[in-house]
Amino acid sequence: MSRRGWVSARDAAGDWWVLSVYDDGWCAVPAPVRTAEDTRRRVRQLIATLVTVVGLFAAAAATAALVPSAPWLSYLLLAASLGVLVLLGVRAARRRVRDRPPVFATSGEQAAAVDGARRTARDQVRRVALHREGHEDVVTVTVRRGAPLVYRSPDRTLGRLLSAWAPTAG
Repeated sequence: MSRRGWVSARDAAGDWWVLSVYDDGWCAVPAPVRTAEDTRRRVRQLIATLVTVVGLFAAAAATAALVPSAPWLSYLLLAASLGVLVLLGVRAARRRVRDRPPVFATSGEQAAAVDGARRTARDQVRRVALHREGHEDVVTVTVRRGAPLVYRSPDRTLGRLLSAWAPTAG
């Protein structure tokens, strides 16, 4: 058994899930949804950081032109500017690592370890239908017992992952 990949998708109720697809099925775990306020906060942080970097760089250039007797000051300001850029890169990398879903060997293992995970085993699937509506992949999974599962995602990975392992007729 192995993991095939993961993708964020929206179900028929409009809730977002992270689907982790394995050879033996998949697990759907509730996904954190970013709100408009989260986006505004991140844009404000980005603008403030860019203003800081540009300000430090401009101060370094002005210091080099206006105070030629103290070149160390312009080098110090340039180093501070580069330090802010490095800090930005580290924060972005940490955020990506934090948001990445954990890795498990099978869907059963993930369902047992993660609270709120919904597992769909491979042997429960009767049919998978894939089509596009506008900019979204839409996957409809007919299961042996229960209502069909419908997932939508603008990421084409959704269709590739689910159609690759599931039977298309049955």
